[in-house]
Amino acid sequence: MRKRTITINKKSRAKRIKELRGGDTLAGFGKKIGVAHSTVKRYEQGMEPSGEILVKMAHLSGKSVYWILTGREEPQNQPPLPPPSLPEDEYLTVPLIEGRIAAGEPIIAQEDVIDWVVLHIRPVKKAAAGRDMAACRVSGDSMHPHLSDGDIVVIDRTTDTKRLSEKKIYAVWKDGGITAKLVQTEGRHMFLKPLNPAHNVQVIDLRENPSPIVGQVIGAWKDFRTL
Repeated sequence: MRKRTITINKKSRAKRIKELRGGDTLAGFGKKIGVAHSTVKRYEQGMEPSGEILVKMAHLSGKSVYWILTGREEPQNQPPLPPPSLPEDEYLTVPLIEGRIAAGEPIIAQEDVIDWVVLHIRPVKKAAAGRDMAACRVSGDSMHPHLSDGDIVVIDRTTDTKRLSEKKIYAVWKDGGITAKLVQTEGRHMFLKPLNPAHNVQVIDLRENPSPIVGQVIGAWKDFRTL
């Protein structure tokens, strides 16, 4: 089995961040990613951006977080690789699954993994997420403007399914696939609520599908390689 190792060089990462800024001023770039100009300068001197800032930089530039960290793009159209080796106290790797993630399924088969999503540990801790996570792509626009077709969502599969919040988005197993929705449970029924008013509320009969929640959606971002 091939092993892929990610090497993160602080000086090289700083140069790539400066490259992303291009001809923009420190203040102008900082405003776009939500930090002060002095913070941008520290990033370009080697300070490590948070996971949230890395994602904003990726959105703004069209580059991937993987490229910002390593200077390389992940290989495309190749057989699945094992997860990259990363400092466990700084980063997590989450399998990106093609198609389905069954509710209640404890194991994700290697052949179902099409790529790996790199997450910084800080936003994961902030979301109080467990280590059992998976990622998949959004299909459709029912959760627009929060989620768009093709976006990647990260799902925390350790969610307490008996204490669901009506204000959070969950990945739900329905009709043989995953859908991301707000949820509300009343008696023997679970209502799946879209954000897009053009879509209708869906209903799950909990007598037929007693455990439909795959997990809570803790993060999402757009992969510009799909545009």
